[in-house]
Amino acid sequence: MGLFEFLMVLLSLIIGLGITELLNGVALSIRNKKTISLYWIHSLFVVIVFLALVQQWWEIWNLRDIQSWTFPGFLMMLGGPIGLYLIAHLLFPEPIEGLNFRTYYYEESLPILVLAILTVLVSSAFRPLVFGENIFSVDNLSSFALPVMFAAMAMTESLSLY
Repeated sequence: MGLFEFLMVLLSLIIGLGITELLNGVALSIRNKKTISLYWIHSLFVVIVFLALVQQWWEIWNLRDIQSWTFPGFLMMLGGPIGLYLIAHLLFPEPIEGLNFRTYYYEESLPILVLAILTVLVSSAFRPLVFGENIFSVDNLSSFALPVMFAAMAMTESLSLY
């Protein structure tokens, strides 16, 4: 096993735990479907975080040919998956029975969305800072739109209709 594969184990565990948090929350929501009230923005955020976790794993696997790794570079690589895991954990409270996801989303959205913006910034800065790549590359285009989308999601309560 090479150095990258060794480092990928920890990264994969964190990503796997994030996916587990989301799947567990969805399963609990299904189990308690009669007592909870879903909210479309929360559900959309769950899907976005799931796709982001899978995308992080997929994109980082593309770094497998890099032979030289530093500890600070590795820590920065972990920043995106760690942030996504924390968001995944915060998206579903304990207990879930009788939960109104609309109320929960707006009570907890600020810390989640701030964490989401920080996660995007760390993930976007990873390649430019560690490998000297251009921050304005095609690979980073979505990184410029995501903080704007998260800010819009934070303001949806005042914009939404009941």
